[in-house]
Amino acid sequence: MRQLFFATAITLAATTSVSAGDAALLIGIEDYSALNDLRRGDEVTEQAGAYQRQGFDVISSSDAERNDMFDALSAFESAASDAERILVVLAGRFAHNSTDTYLLPSDARPGALSNVARTALPLSQVLSILSQTPGRSILAISSDDLSGEFGPLLKIGVGDIELPQGTTLLTGPPRAIAQAVQRIARPGENLANLQNSRSVELGGFVMQGLAFIEEPTVTTPTAPTSQSTTDRRADILAWRRADAADTIEAYESYINAFPDGQFTAMAEGRIEAMTDTPEARAERAEKALELNRDQRREIQRDLTLLEFNTRGIDGIFGRGTRAAITAWQRTNNIAETSYLDRDQITRLDAQAERRAAELEAEAERRREERLAQDLAFWEETGALDDEAGLRAYLNRFPDGEFAEVAQSRLETIERRKRAETNARDRQLWDEARIQDTAQAYSDYLTIAPDGAFREEAQDRITELTREAQQTDRQRRAIQEENALNLNQNTRRAIESRMERLGLKPGRVDGVFDDDTRRAVRRYQAARNLEQTGYISEEFVVRILADSVRSIFR
Repeated sequence: MRQLFFATAITLAATTSVSAGDAALLIGIEDYSALNDLRRGDEVTEQAGAYQRQGFDVISSSDAERNDMFDALSAFESAASDAERILVVLAGRFAHNSTDTYLLPSDARPGALSNVARTALPLSQVLSILSQTPGRSILAISSDDLSGEFGPLLKIGVGDIELPQGTTLLTGPPRAIAQAVQRIARPGENLANLQNSRSVELGGFVMQGLAFIEEPTVTTPTAPTSQSTTDRRADILAWRRADAADTIEAYESYINAFPDGQFTAMAEGRIEAMTDTPEARAERAEKALELNRDQRREIQRDLTLLEFNTRGIDGIFGRGTRAAITAWQRTNNIAETSYLDRDQITRLDAQAERRAAELEAEAERRREERLAQDLAFWEETGALDDEAGLRAYLNRFPDGEFAEVAQSRLETIERRKRAETNARDRQLWDEARIQDTAQAYSDYLTIAPDGAFREEAQDRITELTREAQQTDRQRRAIQEENALNLNQNTRRAIESRMERLGLKPGRVDGVFDDDTRRAVRRYQAARNLEQTGYISEEFVVRILADSVRSIFR
């Protein structure tokens, strides 16, 4: 659930030793629409209150989308302009290249670097703000070890960070970072003490004995031991309340209040036991497989081949893929966790292989039937080698088995007719061919109704009319193919596969020319796919089905 919170705590300045100009930016993202979620990613924003109480101007955003993120950054930049201390906490998914790292918003999608740079928060801008307060600035970053590509020139994960002088860096998993951020909100808390944490790593500027927030100056004597006794009693009472409630929320509240309490380890153990659900175990089992992006794509192809829509084959297991996995598990009477283990992947792969074989067998039967019709019609028309028969064949089977032969023979006939006809007829025909429009051919037929090229003109008018009717459909097909961003290797693999199927795609060079388009239409016709001549996601899944069967072999 998205949440954006701007809090200016100026009214608290009178009761603290911290300047009202101190600024904190906390962004935590757990739920991603097109990426794996970051578990507990939004917990860091729960610490906003601790810094508000210390007099900070706090800008906090949970599960921020693109606009939320930039609104928060803009507000923070203004708040930090005259700050004495600056804290930035960023938890979520990151992408990086050789020059910068970006925090991805919850609605981020893989794409070109230019698109990501416009929609994600650049770390370089945050570092520039932190550089204003050397020795009094902290950057905390939290993510996990998910890796892979995030479009051209970008990789998932945090890249190299060149910290400004005097900036402290904290890195670690979301819960550990949330606890560390809570600790350093306490007046007098020594930053160097965080080095004893097993989960949080410190980098950059860390001075022994330095506290981010100093303890207030003591002006009146106090009882020397009353505070520690009170703390112990409060710790015990808080634990009793958490123990009585016995809920994850109660134990988390205890840990947040007493991160170093005497019952913290026990609370964490109980949370772990209560969160050890079938879904959590399934998530850990899938993560242990360390599937790379290509293997994830293969799983998505298998699901798509079995008609479970993953909403894209990009190697990223977002909500679409998780929903498809859940639907597949439901169909197969498997616990619906939305995560896969090794046995399930093997079973899914076998089902997809069997389905691919069934589809190919159906396509082969359909191709043989069509070929028989093609051959029979050819023997009655084109095989007679006369112009009318050749044109009749191409009109019925424009991508037929003998289409290239028929076209070649018609071109020979046209050259012969050009040599035999009179100069005026040739001139009229050449003018029509140059314009190559239905109107130009109609004009030719009007001027020369008995001209030597009247049949060619009539056929070309029919062809152009058919092409005009297909323009919108082809435009959509072209857009769909372009959206796939097929690389040269994939294009060659498709051509090679069509060549093995006897579809005559021309040279296997990754260039989709007229021969390739005709081969694509032949493949589509044999499989009852829309005959556009352009590649769709379904086309890729079907034609490359035999090459994605080896995830664990």
